[in-house]
Amino acid sequence: MSQSSFERVLKEVQALPPEYVERLREVLNAPAATERQNGATRAPAREEARAQDAVREMARAASLRDFTADRQWLKEHCDEYAGQWVALKYSQLISHGPDLKAVYAAAKAAGHPDALLELVEPSDALPFIF
Repeated sequence: MSQSSFERVLKEVQALPPEYVERLREVLNAPAATERQNGATRAPAREEARAQDAVREMARAASLRDFTADRQWLKEHCDEYAGQWVALKYSQLISHGPDLKAVYAAAKAAGHPDALLELVEPSDALPFIF
């Protein structure tokens, strides 16, 4: 796997929702599957094993991110951006607008595919329960 391919995969993993990151972690932490080729057991190549280790580390780091600053930013700016989607990372506004796909595309283009995406509700919005 080339370095550029690895970096692309890394960015995509960082952008995954938490439930997918957890599933990825489960798959990667499972015992390595061995393949049978011509009746002989073959272990994964060293490069592949290193790539798997890097992806595991990336998934672990993504799941440990602290969203406290992002939540505080939302609290402070909820009326200003009410009804819009925002992309935040460590309380920094990356992009915003009415279209989620456009907001995500702008965040990804800015180098933040793992930004928090959230629809902002006004401070006087009633709680929603379904």
